[in-house]
Amino acid sequence: MKKFILFCFISIVFTSFSQKKYFLDYRKLADSLENIYQIPACVILSVAYIESGGGTSNIAKKLHNHFGIKGKNNVAISGYKSSYRYYPTIRDSYIGFCNLVSSKKYYASMKGSKDNKKWLKTIASYGYAADANLWSTTILSVLNKNCH
Repeated sequence: MKKFILFCFISIVFTSFSQKKYFLDYRKLADSLENIYQIPACVILSVAYIESGGGTSNIAKKLHNHFGIKGKNNVAISGYKSSYRYYPTIRDSYIGFCNLVSSKKYYASMKGSKDNKKWLKTIASYGYAADANLWSTTILSVLNKNCH
């Protein structure tokens, strides 16, 4: 029982640290994209963190895809067969997400809004996630822990 409690404590501390590190590592990029696309940086970061497992998923590592975006993937370039889109750099993945969001019908009415919860609910409700409610709740939880 003591080992289990210690394991849980270590897991919680490590998860919290890895979230903070991810947000610190990509905050400047997300801030720069917020200035261009007027999508809140915290929304961008939180979606990227969850969709990429904090940058540790195979898709994030091999395809530089931090958003779980499906699309063309040239195996000759990426070296990894997948239905997920390959990006030359992580930055390109972040830009790809912003381009995807800005191409949607809802974007014009959301552009410039600072309401993170509304952004997440709207993105989810337009088909970004299979379970829109669970997805937006999970992302919002990470956002609230890491964005101030």
